[in-house]
Amino acid sequence: MLALALLASALSITLPYLSRLIIDRGLLGRDPHALLILCGAIVGLAALSLAVAGLMRWIYVRASAGILFALREDVYRHLLALAPEFYRRRAVGDLVTRLDGDVAEVQRFSTDSVLACLNSLLLLVGSVAVMGAMSWRLTVVAAAVLPFQLLVRHVCRPLLTRRTRAVREQTGEIAQFLFETLGAAKSIQAATAEAHEQLRLRALNRGFLERLLSLQLVSYGTGAAAGLLSHLSTAAVFIYGGYAVIAGSLTLGTLVAFVAYMARSAGSAGSLLGLYTAYQRAAVSFERVEELLAEPVNSRPRLAPGVIAGQNAGYGLRPRPADNAISLRSVSLGRAVCGNALLADCSLEIAAGSKIVIHGASGVGKSTLIDALRCFVPLDSGAILLGGVDISECDPALLRRAVEVLVPDPVIFRGSILDNLRFGNFDASEASLVDAARRVGLEDHGQLAAGLMTAVASGGAGLSAGQRQRLALARVLLRQPEVLILDEALTHLHAAAAQELLRLIDTQFSRCTRIIVSHSAASIPQPDMVLELRDRRLLQAPRALRA
Repeated sequence: MLALALLASALSITLPYLSRLIIDRGLLGRDPHALLILCGAIVGLAALSLAVAGLMRWIYVRASAGILFALREDVYRHLLALAPEFYRRRAVGDLVTRLDGDVAEVQRFSTDSVLACLNSLLLLVGSVAVMGAMSWRLTVVAAAVLPFQLLVRHVCRPLLTRRTRAVREQTGEIAQFLFETLGAAKSIQAATAEAHEQLRLRALNRGFLERLLSLQLVSYGTGAAAGLLSHLSTAAVFIYGGYAVIAGSLTLGTLVAFVAYMARSAGSAGSLLGLYTAYQRAAVSFERVEELLAEPVNSRPRLAPGVIAGQNAGYGLRPRPADNAISLRSVSLGRAVCGNALLADCSLEIAAGSKIVIHGASGVGKSTLIDALRCFVPLDSGAILLGGVDISECDPALLRRAVEVLVPDPVIFRGSILDNLRFGNFDASEASLVDAARRVGLEDHGQLAAGLMTAVASGGAGLSAGQRQRLALARVLLRQPEVLILDEALTHLHAAAAQELLRLIDTQFSRCTRIIVSHSAASIPQPDMVLELRDRRLLQAPRALRA
């Protein structure tokens, strides 16, 4: 790019000088031979300039696309490493806007500014050098307005920054609105709230238009003031140069060529000055992306020796059979997450392979405790042990394969059921996927038009609640966890379907330690222990309740 930019600048600087020779030698000198040669040279140089410009564009598109993709992938990788708490306080629409629009703005400025600065600088230096050689007095006249142009852009800088940020934030609001409402279209129709949501979108659009117009007015005003100063400079050069031509101290060709070089240098200077304005806009996107990158990622501690080791057919982890006992040692939890203590100085032993029920009122911290078992949230104090080893010493990725959680609404992506079974089990053979689906009764439960190749929409639309849970169970079965947790996973199932699913889990996951979080402990058959989370304590229920 640098070599081509140098060549393009040299060609661009040469063309106005040829026009000077055409006027002074060909026209005023009455030399038709020189006129033909010089005009032919202009056509040849123009064709070469077009070829160079085309090659530059091809290289630029490849390079800038590579930079954009790398930036977006790096930010996306960072987002996937952030704790769940981050996503509870951030709107997904705003994150998408930053990942798409703001990252693209960073890329555009980073690549465009380098190219524009290089080309403009080369053209400016070359043009000013030729202008100075032709007439240093005219060059001084032409450059007199430059300090005033810098002053205009400096004064407008904070206005541009504030208005650009306002536009970016409003774009994020619109993206979040669309994300939320399109994902809840059925609920909106059920509430006959279509007109209400349409009015909300209209209000958001009006707000965006107001912010955009404000930004455009400031941008236009800045450019218009700088452009007016450029016209004043051009007029001054024509007046001063015209008197010089009339007096005979300057040739007409020199004045024409000087004005052409001045136009090129003004364009280059304007581009360089425009970079200052563009930076103010890009700085907003830099800050918005940097806010994401500044978020601390989940720590990646070392793998505890012997705790979670070994591969099962390339897709599952198989810890030692005795490694699924869970111990809570003086665990306090909640203050680091939400500012309130949810569990205080709790100690508990859960035997390997046992079936435990945890119940309690909403908001007491059951799901937070489950997150702590997978190192998604930090403990205030104490330790949680799996197989006698502190889980904080385990590699989180391996720990989370050993401790699986089923939730009421499992994540299901658009695609086939087979594609969804493969999620998280990417190296699994098709035979193992089919076997897992058979073992959880997925194909037998309800009607699947094309078996495991049946297409499903995002969120599992088209599948019953039971089918969605069986699909999630088949995924877990492939991963062969040591601990299986049901976090209110039976909420959307009627009583008979819930009992059928529990019997299936007891059969297929009998080796696992099973923890069932439920509001209705009495509906869970034959638990080994029933615990109630109340008053920041895990209280063991009497044996009569467990029966």
